[in-house]
Amino acid sequence: MDTTKEQKKIRALAENTKYYNELLIEQCDSWLSVEEGLKNLEERKNKETSHKKSKKKWGFFILFLLFVTWPGRTQTDDRQQMESYRAQIDSALQERNASQAAFLYGQVVALCRVNLSFEHELPENLFNYGLWSTYAGNHQTSIEALVELLDMPEHPDDAISLLILKARANNLLGITYFFLERWDDALVYYQKARDMATEIQNKQVVSIAENNIGNIYQKKENYQAAIEHYHRCLQLQEELDDRETICNTTFNLGTCYIELGDFDEGLPYLDLALTMAREIGDKEIESLSLVRLAQYNAQVKRQFTEALTQIEQAEQIAKEAGYRQVLNEVYHTGSIIEEERGDFVSALAYFKQYKMLADTLFNEKTVNQLHEYEVRYQTKEKELEIERQQAEISRQKARQYMLSGGLLIVGVLLVMLVYIVTLRTLRNRELAETNATKDKFFSIISHDLKNPAVAQRDALQLLLDNSGNWDANSLTSYYQKLLKSANGQVDLLYTLLGWAQLQTGRMPFLPAQFDLTVIMQSGIALIRNMADGKGVTFDVQMPETAIVTCDKNMLTTVVRNLLTNAVKFTAKGGTVTLAISPVSPDGMNPVSTTYIVSIADTGTGMTPEQIENLFRLDRQHSRRGTAGEQGSGLGLIVCRELLQKHGSALQIESEEGKGSRFWFEITAEK
Repeated sequence: MDTTKEQKKIRALAENTKYYNELLIEQCDSWLSVEEGLKNLEERKNKETSHKKSKKKWGFFILFLLFVTWPGRTQTDDRQQMESYRAQIDSALQERNASQAAFLYGQVVALCRVNLSFEHELPENLFNYGLWSTYAGNHQTSIEALVELLDMPEHPDDAISLLILKARANNLLGITYFFLERWDDALVYYQKARDMATEIQNKQVVSIAENNIGNIYQKKENYQAAIEHYHRCLQLQEELDDRETICNTTFNLGTCYIELGDFDEGLPYLDLALTMAREIGDKEIESLSLVRLAQYNAQVKRQFTEALTQIEQAEQIAKEAGYRQVLNEVYHTGSIIEEERGDFVSALAYFKQYKMLADTLFNEKTVNQLHEYEVRYQTKEKELEIERQQAEISRQKARQYMLSGGLLIVGVLLVMLVYIVTLRTLRNRELAETNATKDKFFSIISHDLKNPAVAQRDALQLLLDNSGNWDANSLTSYYQKLLKSANGQVDLLYTLLGWAQLQTGRMPFLPAQFDLTVIMQSGIALIRNMADGKGVTFDVQMPETAIVTCDKNMLTTVVRNLLTNAVKFTAKGGTVTLAISPVSPDGMNPVSTTYIVSIADTGTGMTPEQIENLFRLDRQHSRRGTAGEQGSGLGLIVCRELLQKHGSALQIESEEGKGSRFWFEITAEK
């Protein structure tokens, strides 16, 4: 069943079309609001999510206990019930009883949820439940079922078939919101249907979606946009040659141009739609085209005889086809034409027919709505009765298996006790290893802090002893060396402070969305000065914008440390490159949500052994830069832990003598 045929079924069953749905809309205020339905669905999903989380703690135990004690229906009973539902559904479809079909599909969906052997049928049945609920005018139920289908995860085995079903579900949601005159919501789901169909390269669904999008823009009186989408549909249909869709879209184009007042463009499309409708037997488009042409002949050309002939033809076609809503529009248009012609007696006769049929349709809608409420009430009563019966059976079976359950609980407790003892032993061992590692780490740090301090003390003593003997240039050179040593100590202290805050959990993690390009451009000036002072080329490759979600201070610290290391281990004449590049998850997504931040250099590089020991405190030792710069080797450890807080990892590529590349991924998702 393609989307166009589904839409036509809705027209026939609801006695409505996408052009004339005033009577259906009048009933919307008495239905449960769509917003309330979505709210109820969200509350139910939240409860299910909370329930699933609580079950994870004792999942194995609960599943096994239920397997032993659950007194539910057998697989044979459920299969027989499913076959019964299917037979009743076939009967309801033959009788064109939308309310009964919707009720039965609701029962099938409930059975699919409780019986895993029918789980694979749940998506298709959810779609049918939403489809026939729409036919019955129960839009709240339809929206809930279709949204649940769209939220279902996609498995590799059925990814394509589920995507096709989801595309159809999006289109059906668009139709539902169309009937509710919620144009913006309808437009969103039509566009989703088009995008999903484009992804799976289903041109037929894409063309139908383009036509439906055009309908929305026409309703919103954005005629140029509507015409553009109608033409896109026809361009696709040049290859597909679906004459039903071509006829429908051609009619839409004609009405769009007529509403714009461009009769020269609109009339050829209406004439073509009328010809095609007669060829393929589309009575609805044929009668509607005649009505539009009659309006033109009467109101523009003032040719009332030809206009009334077309009205009579449209009336006969609508009666034979059973399109009473279209017939009502015929009567209304005939009344207007006769009034403009001056025949008020005939105008009154047409108006009486129009009013009588409108009242009949309104009353039928009301009766159908009351019947729907009655069906829903009966359904609720049946569900409560089933719950009472199951509760009674559960109580009886629970007594029988009480002893088995008690023994099982004792066994589970023993297993848990052994697990706790084992876990405690492992944690004690890890704690001992951690303490030993920290002892070695602080031994390294004490050495790195002590040597610069002693060197500064000796240098100051030397300055004091020779202050009167050295010239200004010698003193300036010596002061620069002292400042360089002091800066190294300050950097080491900042690194130590950051690591200590991470280890004690005192460094707050405050993620937010911001433009990484802007932050990097304002923060790399110091690095560029360092590179220029050392004779190293600093190259920056960044997009105009790169929106990411992270802790700005942490990410800035990571990039600054990596760039400082790159400059440190690159000799004069070398190059350090900072690159930020987008990563698209697939070829059809034009907006990237993930970025790779890369810092590369042409410096000394590292051996595989050095790379392996970079993050090991028990083997950590600092290396001097190409200009004798000193470091602790702790900066990379801090960088790795900061990135882990973002769910990312620091990647390293290096070759001794050729340089290194450090990179990580950061995402824009919250």
